[in-house]
Amino acid sequence: MKLTSLYVHDFKGYREHQFDLLGKSTVLFGVNGAGKSTVLTAINYLMWPVLNRLSNTQGIAFRSLNTESVHAGFGMMNLGADFSLAGETLSLRKDYIKAKPGKAPRVIPYKDLYDSFVEKFTATYLSEGSENNMPIFVNYGTNRSVLDIPLRIRTNHEFSQLAALERASENELDFRSFFEWFRNQEDIENETKTETKNFDYEDVSLGCVRTAVCSMLDNVSDLKVKRSPLRMTVKKNGLEMRVDNLSDGEKCTLALFGDLARRIALANPSRSNPLEGEGIVLIDEIELHMHPSWQRKILGALKSTFPNIQFIITTHSPQVISEVDDSYNLFGLKQENDDVIVKPYNVHGWDTNGILHSVMHTTERPENVVRAFEAFDSAIECNLEEASKILQYLKETVDPNDPKLTECEVRFDLENR
Repeated sequence: MKLTSLYVHDFKGYREHQFDLLGKSTVLFGVNGAGKSTVLTAINYLMWPVLNRLSNTQGIAFRSLNTESVHAGFGMMNLGADFSLAGETLSLRKDYIKAKPGKAPRVIPYKDLYDSFVEKFTATYLSEGSENNMPIFVNYGTNRSVLDIPLRIRTNHEFSQLAALERASENELDFRSFFEWFRNQEDIENETKTETKNFDYEDVSLGCVRTAVCSMLDNVSDLKVKRSPLRMTVKKNGLEMRVDNLSDGEKCTLALFGDLARRIALANPSRSNPLEGEGIVLIDEIELHMHPSWQRKILGALKSTFPNIQFIITTHSPQVISEVDDSYNLFGLKQENDDVIVKPYNVHGWDTNGILHSVMHTTERPENVVRAFEAFDSAIECNLEEASKILQYLKETVDPNDPKLTECEVRFDLENR
């Protein structure tokens, strides 16, 4: 299952645009309010009825369109998407018409399109005699966090194949299901080891999770649940520690990679390597809680760990943008004249300063420092006393090893001879 195109018309900040994704993973960037998250929202609205028919666990965030979704000053909005599903092109669409005097707002649901999509999905992936592997869909919004690590299973879970789509279209995920599933699955793994006397046995789905987590957290290994007291632990740089004592960035990354691997493993019970499963995954602000060095490796880690997933990702990070290679679409979004302008980019290998300046139109230095360097350039030609004051300010403000500061010091010494 791949998303090949997305059409938005008078939806939130957009007047009209078609994103031709061609089934490729995609990175969207732009300032706050440019329309990045709106793209993910549109996909969620279109997919929600499909997901809720397959797994009646979806929240209400993307269930219904509303008046606030319509572009200001207009009375109607349209959403549409084309998908490649099992060799066929299938479309989903939603229209919303604002209320008029004496009339309620109206949604055109295109029930026949949704019926066809669900029937094709069910017949291909869920019917008797199918290979019993299915693609996944999941949305990871900005409200994803690890508030606690519940290991006591409070709710009866089936952890069936369709559990891979449980709460897949939500504004926020707390990863509770991931931790409860891990505890349950490890209990089964330990029982199998005891019964078979094969203490090297590893549950396939748990192996997927452990592999996925270690692909991003390369100093972390041996993820497991310990019973007395009940806790989840890892080895970090060879030392055992509780997962809840990891940093927020480490916990969030562990849970994201772990939850995604869990969903893929549940959806693909017949694959020898479930991580090769297919699907569509949305991640808003992928750099949340991440150090810049992690931001540089996140796209590569996702692609190498989940090679057949189509990721649609938003970011503000020049480190993330610089790692976008030809396997991704890269679109820059900009609000302009009551519309969103969408521009494709190819910046793989650029340094972050170049991306900040030429692509994101942001200076790599604070404005006060930029102005001080500009003032020094003006003063050095005609007013050495003023240049000396500015140079002293720069020495107190910027790193003493800054090459630009060194250049100013040399210029001042030459002029002051």
